[in-house]
Amino acid sequence: MYAIKYISLIACFAILNSFSTVFAQEIDFGDYSSIYNVSVAELNPGEDIEFGMLVQNEGVVGISLINSKILTIDGVKYLDVIVDITADNYLLLNGDLSCQTNPSCRIPFTLQAAYANRGSNNTNQAIIMSVAANIASAQFPIRYRGNVPPGPPPTPVYEGFNPNLFQETAYLYIYGFVNVGSIDAGSYTSNVTISISYD
Repeated sequence: MYAIKYISLIACFAILNSFSTVFAQEIDFGDYSSIYNVSVAELNPGEDIEFGMLVQNEGVVGISLINSKILTIDGVKYLDVIVDITADNYLLLNGDLSCQTNPSCRIPFTLQAAYANRGSNNTNQAIIMSVAANIASAQFPIRYRGNVPPGPPPTPVYEGFNPNLFQETAYLYIYGFVNVGSIDAGSYTSNVTISISYD
């Protein structure tokens, strides 16, 4: 019996500002976003996606949405964000990059992701993100607005301006599954990179 210790989720957060773009009859509210911040944090810092003890040739083992790694996205509630997530294709023994081509010290990993933007951390309200080749991307408002179009442009900064009045939190869920084959015993890790910007 072989034991696999865990997968480490190392989230690299890139907070980006988008450039101005105006299309015919469409205003890009990202024009106003350079004065606003968007931040990403772990809901439970130091808590990784852990698959626990695994057995050689165990096959597919998954972490469900309800047990996912949870990140918070804090930003202006009526602005949209673009979230891009990229995960490594393999968990590598002790993080050794030479294992990428060696089936005996790598475990295939399949990324899954979702988000909730209705004001609470609730996986029952989560919207599953499309994932292709371990890359997920979604555009959504920080705060769900239903079928209502975006509100007016953000209030300009003025003396006494309180940005907390316009802040809201969305939740990002990272999870997935591994396929355990004939691998060496040890600790396997992988990276997940997340970038977030206002639209």
